[in-house]
Amino acid sequence: MKKFLVILTLVFGNFLIVGTSYSYSAVGYMKCETVNKLVEEENADVKNMIMFWFSGYYTGRNYETSSYPGIPDPQLIYLATINYCTKNPLKDTVDLADYLYSSLL
Repeated sequence: MKKFLVILTLVFGNFLIVGTSYSYSAVGYMKCETVNKLVEEENADVKNMIMFWFSGYYTGRNYETSSYPGIPDPQLIYLATINYCTKNPLKDTVDLADYLYSSLL
């Protein structure tokens, strides 16, 4: 019985800790030089990938900060990505997303 209570306490304690912390996994993470290469190759999927990835990032940041800045136009996000990555080839898409989100606030 004591083992059961210890396990139960650990499990519920874990939920309380996890419930108050924030974490994200950058699945759409790419170096800007990779983005530049895909844009130069006119890869058909890169535009949608960037727009959808930023949309998910935007939603996650809104949840984290409880703020809801203006919804950006997906086409402008794509153009801003190209401009940012051209000027900052050593950065990555997470840096880009932070920059874009901050500029919306």
